[in-house]
Amino acid sequence: MKFAAVALVAAAQAASFPSFDSLHAHCQLTTTFQDSCANVYASLDNTVKTFKDPANGAYALVQEQSGDYVWVTRTTPTKHYVDDIIFTVKNTGNANTCTVVSKSRSETMSYYDYDTNFCNMYNVFRSQSIKFDTPTTQDCKYFPSAADLLTTCNTY
Repeated sequence: MKFAAVALVAAAQAASFPSFDSLHAHCQLTTTFQDSCANVYASLDNTVKTFKDPANGAYALVQEQSGDYVWVTRTTPTKHYVDDIIFTVKNTGNANTCTVVSKSRSETMSYYDYDTNFCNMYNVFRSQSIKFDTPTTQDCKYFPSAADLLTTCNTY
């Protein structure tokens, strides 16, 4: 069984991240962190490895590519659904800021995700000690309102 896990990690590449489609709930967030990309990457990488999810999901590393991206899965606490999540670090040309584009996609066929894919990424962002801008959403059918953001993401 260990061999299969090693093969999965070796096979995972950022380009292999599952594409968004109408059969799987998904969401993309983009934000800018107020620090260098090296520090942002290190912080994201460390967080997903040691994360205490406020919604009690379990994050597991799939692949990390030094300085470029971190790919993890998150398993929900009650129904044990699995979502793929990738955090891609992009240099802005400014040594004091770094853009992160993140994507979350449900592995099982689903249409409605109760904001879970949004919260998969947002909960990691908000656990950083590095200040970040309000994320912009793309391809998110469902996401919490600003007023319900923390309550929702503490649940999902």
